[in-house]
Amino acid sequence: GQRLRDMQIRSAELEHALDYDLLTGVHTRASFYKRVDALGDRPCAVIVVDIDHFKAFNDRHGHFAGDQALRQFAAILSGNCRHGDLVARFGGEEFVIMLRGGDPETGRAVADRLALRVRRSPVFFGEESLHLTASFGVAAVVPGGDLDTALRDADRALYQAKHAGRDRAHTFMSETSPRLTAAQ
Repeated sequence: GQRLRDMQIRSAELEHALDYDLLTGVHTRASFYKRVDALGDRPCAVIVVDIDHFKAFNDRHGHFAGDQALRQFAAILSGNCRHGDLVARFGGEEFVIMLRGGDPETGRAVADRLALRVRRSPVFFGEESLHLTASFGVAAVVPGGDLDTALRDADRALYQAKHAGRDRAHTFMSETSPRLTAAQ
């Protein structure tokens, strides 16, 4: 009986490790894709987020401070989204948010709000109060559309935000609509 319970506990721990990032507690990339499939065929907004100059932050303050920054950043993202929205760490300092039932305008409003929260939330590390900013790219996931295409569109908008000076959000617009829009 004890061996079976131990195996069940280990199995649950492994499943949790596959679904949730051990450092930040948000979904992993694999878990994100699995959960998005479960959302069904409804419109959503996707936001790709990247912490600005994170390598320099790590180099200047050390990896322990970087880990604390990643944990706090993930907490800001997940704490400022609705219960059914998905927040995932895709790798390094890149995160993705899926806003169920959202459109690009809603996604943009959420991204602008998150950018402000990140900017105003110091990372406390020992005696130091450190600051981060982040860039955001927003795109639509249309019913029947391809998620990877939407992620690429959001990534394009993210790089527009970075090239426009970082610490801001951009929204991807299709080739038939006006070009990317931005506001700080």
